[in-house]
Amino acid sequence: MFQRGFLAGAMVGLISVGVGCAAEVEGGEGDEAPAESALELQALNDLSFNGTYLNGTQLQRGPNGVRFNGVRFNGVRFNGVSLDGATLIGTRASDGKPVRGVDFVGAEIEALLDDRSTVIVRIANVVERDGIAYYTVKYNAGGAGWANVCGEGVEAIAVKGTWDPVTGAFSDDGSQFTFACQGAAIAKCAEWGYRDWATTAECDGKRCESRELSYFHKACVRMVRADYCGDGAPHTRAGTAIDVWDALGIQRETAGSGMSLEAEWTVDGAACIRHTRWRGLVGNPDRDYVTARCPERWAGADPSCGGPGSTFDKESGFATPLAERRLLRNASFTTNVSPL
Repeated sequence: MFQRGFLAGAMVGLISVGVGCAAEVEGGEGDEAPAESALELQALNDLSFNGTYLNGTQLQRGPNGVRFNGVRFNGVRFNGVSLDGATLIGTRASDGKPVRGVDFVGAEIEALLDDRSTVIVRIANVVERDGIAYYTVKYNAGGAGWANVCGEGVEAIAVKGTWDPVTGAFSDDGSQFTFACQGAAIAKCAEWGYRDWATTAECDGKRCESRELSYFHKACVRMVRADYCGDGAPHTRAGTAIDVWDALGIQRETAGSGMSLEAEWTVDGAACIRHTRWRGLVGNPDRDYVTARCPERWAGADPSCGGPGSTFDKESGFATPLAERRLLRNASFTTNVSPL
């Protein structure tokens, strides 16, 4: 189940977070604490590693959407292609036979690149683990043959809709989906339990309401990248350790992590920020960015951020629409940028 965090796999370029580690104290700049090694952090196996990548494609201008209506296999078109959760489904145009999952192995699909040009990608394999379909997706790399879109040995999850590669904004007109590479934000959040296609119940002791996890997934994508202002600008580094928990208990806060609350998150980025994950040897460029671009989100030592009255908690947030509610919290250290 997803009630305990885990170290996210397939992180390319994982770096140690142990150099110059400083534990934040209630949102201040923090006093220097004894250095933690990466192995020591891994021993806290409820923590997660994150990074800046929205998606992890190896294409020069990565796919910014895959067309449902552009699926063919050996020249035969599939009709009515859509997603059932994270599993592709459809019918074969020649005889109307239903197809799903592994039936798409060998299928070629038209994908849109960030510059709106197109490329053909091929599904080389499909496997299901823990209720999620994982796809090996390849593209024609010319003389090098067919290469994995996500990098050798890395799989993708099919997620409805697309994300703007600049702003990080999500859109879904029903015509496209995203092959989200493992190790990057979109797929990682689904693997953490925030499955864009699923729902779960939240109860306040008197009644229960169905919650669409798509909202939690969007908030998670912003959080993983430390996209504080919700404008697509990341403020983290690959391999930075964070602790993540949510209003539904899918992920729970880790006791004894030594980290302090960093921010509360909505679908539009951080609702309030106590401290940043990284700071410069002189000053704090990430804090300066926030105070210049979205100053209302900087809380600093204000205890109302993460305190009683937050819509994160059922007492205040149960009746709040998910599009407006504070859905996730995370804790982190503030780490000094190491000199080159």
